[in-house]
Amino acid sequence: MALYRAFVRLKAKAMVEYRGAFFLGGISQASAYIAEFVVLWVMITRFHSMNGWAAQEVMVLYALNLISYAIAGSFLYSVCTGLASMVQSGSFDEVLTKPMNPLVYLICHKFVYQYASHILVASGILTLCFIQLRLAITVGSFLFLLLVILGAAMIQASAFLFTSVPVFWLVQNQAISGFAGDLRGFIRYPISIYKPGVQIVLTLLIPYAFINFYPAQYFLGKSDFLMFHPLFQYVTPLVGIVLLVGAYQFWKLGLRHYKSTGS
Repeated sequence: MALYRAFVRLKAKAMVEYRGAFFLGGISQASAYIAEFVVLWVMITRFHSMNGWAAQEVMVLYALNLISYAIAGSFLYSVCTGLASMVQSGSFDEVLTKPMNPLVYLICHKFVYQYASHILVASGILTLCFIQLRLAITVGSFLFLLLVILGAAMIQASAFLFTSVPVFWLVQNQAISGFAGDLRGFIRYPISIYKPGVQIVLTLLIPYAFINFYPAQYFLGKSDFLMFHPLFQYVTPLVGIVLLVGAYQFWKLGLRHYKSTGS
């Protein structure tokens, strides 16, 4: 842990050396997501509701998705998107020579601070929506919200790992990561608007719905479960742990089968 903190501090110092570029990058990314929120808000209010979900309720889904994605992306986005090029060039060999866990080393070395702006924007939107919906947040529900965000971030992190590890065999993974990203776009909206087949995929096969849709049932007092059990609204942290453990085991499997492609 001490070594991890030292790597993160070095990374932070390197990034803030050019403070103007660092802050402008964060502001530009935050502005892009604020614009997406505005577009989504206008679209929902134009049609008054989406399958019984008001604009503020859909915004809760979007905010939970974004904040958990940003937390996971801070640790794994740069690692997973750059893994293919490292394997292709053979520079991943250098990582294996380091006296620490390769994944931990990459996370330390490629931590992305700019995602802090995403977290701030999503947190602000989530707070605003809770206020407008007049939701009573107790100490217990606030702690559960933190657990939900942590569990959702673990689900997002699992998706990063599951879609990047195939490069150890295939060298390229753009199609897989692109498909996962497209599928994640489905949970910007309540999955109850989709046909049963899509709901099954997003719940049981690629459980993105646990990132926001099911926990939102608890906070918003809704009952859009349809074919699934109401207990699903409570299990996001458990789903996150199971998926992240599975993803890490998949990472270790890929690592065992890694063969250098460098010269």
